[in-house]
Amino acid sequence: MTTSRRRRGLLAATAVSAATVLAVTAAGGATAAQTAGPNEGKGKAAQAENTKGKERKGNYDARTPNAKTTTTRSAKVAGQESAASEKFRNSLGTQGVVELDPNTGTPAQVSKLNGFLTGKSGKKATDVALGYVKAHPEVFKLSAADLGTLKLRKDYVDDLGTHHISWIQTVDGVEVFGNGLKANVTKHGELISLMGAPVAGLASQAQARSAAAAPKVSAAAARTAAAEDIGGTAKSATAKSAGTATSWSNGDTAKQVWFHTADGLRKGWLTYVNAGGMKIYSHVIDAQTGALLYRKDLVSEGNGDALVQDNYPGAAKGGTQRVENLIYNKWLPKNAKTLLEGTSVAAWADVNDDNAPNPGETVKVPGTKTGAEYKLVPFQTTASSFCSTSFVCTWDPAKPDSWKTNMNQDVTNAFYLASNFHDWLAKPPISFTPAAGSFDTAGGDPVHLNALDGAATAANGGPDANHIDNANMSTPPDGTSPTMQMYLWHFPGTTDAQDPFVPASGANDASVLYHEYTHGLSNRLVVDATGNSTLNSIQAGSMGEAWSDFYAMDYLVSHGLEKDTTAPGEVLEGKYVAAGQLFRTQAIDCRVKAVSPNCIQPDGSKGGYTYGDFPTIGGTPEVHASGEVWAQTLWDLRERFGRSYAVSLITRAMELSPADPTMLDMRNAIVQADLVASGGKNADTIWTVFANRGMGWYAGVIDGGDSFPAEDFHKPPTGATTTLSGTVLDKDTGAPVAGALVYIGGHSSGYAGDYAGSTNSKGQYKITGVAPGTYPKVVMSAPGYELLVQPATVSKSGSKSNFMPRRNWAASSGGGSVVDFNGPDFTPQCGPAMAIDNAQGTGWGSTTGDDAGTPTNQMIEKHIDIKLSGKVNVSAFNVDPSNTCGDPGSSSTGGYRIETSVDGTTWAVAQQGTFTADNRGKYNLLTPSGNATGVQYVRFVMTSPQVPDFATNCPDGAFGGCQFTDMTEIQVFGTK
Repeated sequence: MTTSRRRRGLLAATAVSAATVLAVTAAGGATAAQTAGPNEGKGKAAQAENTKGKERKGNYDARTPNAKTTTTRSAKVAGQESAASEKFRNSLGTQGVVELDPNTGTPAQVSKLNGFLTGKSGKKATDVALGYVKAHPEVFKLSAADLGTLKLRKDYVDDLGTHHISWIQTVDGVEVFGNGLKANVTKHGELISLMGAPVAGLASQAQARSAAAAPKVSAAAARTAAAEDIGGTAKSATAKSAGTATSWSNGDTAKQVWFHTADGLRKGWLTYVNAGGMKIYSHVIDAQTGALLYRKDLVSEGNGDALVQDNYPGAAKGGTQRVENLIYNKWLPKNAKTLLEGTSVAAWADVNDDNAPNPGETVKVPGTKTGAEYKLVPFQTTASSFCSTSFVCTWDPAKPDSWKTNMNQDVTNAFYLASNFHDWLAKPPISFTPAAGSFDTAGGDPVHLNALDGAATAANGGPDANHIDNANMSTPPDGTSPTMQMYLWHFPGTTDAQDPFVPASGANDASVLYHEYTHGLSNRLVVDATGNSTLNSIQAGSMGEAWSDFYAMDYLVSHGLEKDTTAPGEVLEGKYVAAGQLFRTQAIDCRVKAVSPNCIQPDGSKGGYTYGDFPTIGGTPEVHASGEVWAQTLWDLRERFGRSYAVSLITRAMELSPADPTMLDMRNAIVQADLVASGGKNADTIWTVFANRGMGWYAGVIDGGDSFPAEDFHKPPTGATTTLSGTVLDKDTGAPVAGALVYIGGHSSGYAGDYAGSTNSKGQYKITGVAPGTYPKVVMSAPGYELLVQPATVSKSGSKSNFMPRRNWAASSGGGSVVDFNGPDFTPQCGPAMAIDNAQGTGWGSTTGDDAGTPTNQMIEKHIDIKLSGKVNVSAFNVDPSNTCGDPGSSSTGGYRIETSVDGTTWAVAQQGTFTADNRGKYNLLTPSGNATGVQYVRFVMTSPQVPDFATNCPDGAFGGCQFTDMTEIQVFGTK
């Protein structure tokens, strides 16, 4: 039986995908936003985060399913590096970047931070890029036949004159999903960077696969499979086929693609499916087997005379309705009369949340012979004390259908704000134009704006728990319309203490709507070669939330609608719905060590955040809270350089970004943007800003899923480079560990390339071209062993850093296997085997009660039985009990029991206890209390989730742990 796995986030950004709260994930792996439990952390957002609402299936990518496979493949690639390739890397210098994709062995990124890859040239930008690829076959590995598979997808020029070019790869008219080639070339013909991980030997691989790759699964069957995968059903619609693509009258699509994994090419169906509500995803379904190859959550969680407001009702600036002509501004066509279907936005009140404009949900174009429409009617309700002239309430939660009073005003104001922001983003220095991927009716992808989304989904005519205190925006690739959903705020039947938000609509809060709209900007600019958003991990997802806050508040401040003086703590996202209090945990303009009531850290210390605060800002790693350090850093750049230049750098950096970037990757992209704009004149100042926020040269991060980055406050060193080398030996036997990947986190993201090396048969590795200094995260990963992270100080004469990992006898990569389990099987993305894949980026997700996930207050114990790779005298268990599979924190394992057996039949308890929120996101070492000798089998039992007061909060509460209980990983150490 298939059970839907769902989640929610406040002002969610999951086309992002946002990411796990775990310490280690695979780049592009199975990730999804995971939120803190109720009342965890500071600020109203943290208080309301998980008290009600949806949970969702996370992302999945068979190319990089988990950290174990990624690092294993990377080690193989590193071990095969040629002398010519090493020479090429070293030729780029200390600030050169070369990262090789673990599947293709071709570059995921080649660039420099302190210069260009080539000099000035009068050649076409495309010729400059392809010429460089042809000149370096030792790195790019593309033959003439491979170059022949490249098809130009896009070449647009930003307002600095930079060409942003992307090629897709095609064979027999079918394109490769995700892989291709991206290039960035200055207006002077200088090559800035190359990315994309193109597939070498594509034509020959396709020819070898062609006989076996004829689709056995139809486009319609793939669409159905995709809808069912996300717990929905494919809507009844008329299909129309053209070549290898099919489209349906409701907007769903399916087209054939090649999908490249480490095991070679597969033929698949790339689908876009809108199954209603927030079930809007892209999938790749295997065309032969119907299996899941890829899942991407596209939803990102916050006559013409109209009466509109520019900020929010009651605001000191922009809080009074004024007249705006929607036709004069060319937001509506001249003949528009009955529908708000404009040049970039189509808006209606989707009160039943079916994503379609039904009778009674559309709004007539405002304006009469006698004046403008629609006047806002204020509410003064006993349901909340927040209603005032400063924060005007627009409905009464005590009368759930009272939203009808201001429906026309609500939809019209949403249409105005979205249309206005579209035009603002299109202007320099942002320049989010149709060529860059903006949302336009002429281009076939206007924003579908669902105001009052789900306002009538409860039996009493009001919103249900899934349609309150939130907003979101889904962002498909260019050419397909995004969907923005704006909800009501303040849940009926709750007090102000229980739900501390103004009874209002998100469509009347400009900061909330602009936040959501900006998710469209970031998800259209940070993409792979085929145009798919790559904001997947928690680092990338956190920046997605931060960009949304930054661009929203930048607009309001630059228009004088919100105050920003030299005093810190003034600029507040979500000010209206939060009744003037903190919506985030701090204001966006909090400098480091700033003194302000709105700049107090969770531990009581003063001042804005630094990189090391990433996991603790909201009490636990989570994209909205963790992203605050990035938002504040961007505001620092705004204060240092002025609005225009800072916004230009920040936007251009998104266009220069590698896939699934960390904050350090985006720091590098901003340095590169300044290199393009000024020749690097401001590099020292930019490095000073980032170093002040803990994102200095030696800052460390394992990969994009690392929730616990190590901060550093140094600018880049100068001088000669040296070597870091060492050995990797088994801690228990002293034997060398071959094929281990060792890399310096923050300079290599778990990929082969610069600042990375692989061990030989003697367990020896060597990393050349390393700048002297102390690196807090040097990472060792090897199949069948624990992942180790340790600091290393590299001297000018070179240094050694040795690793002694323990054998993990449970790891599937070392021969362990799951031989039995109970409960449902959520394979491939979070089945039982994910508990022993040696990667914290994935885990085992199960249900709390019955296999259908029916929420009750009764736990049905779930267990997995693991056969170890040998008989072991167990010295310790290592357990990460964290939520996975896109579930919230309350789904983490609370009560647990570990049993052992010598034969798989007779079991005895070896350890038991209870995990709390403090145990999430990390391994917890547990010593057996007994029954640890000659063990061949280990059973891990989840006896309860981490739902507060589980006995009373389920099923009436909305905690995810009422339905699902998860754990991320179990390791078993000992001697054979």
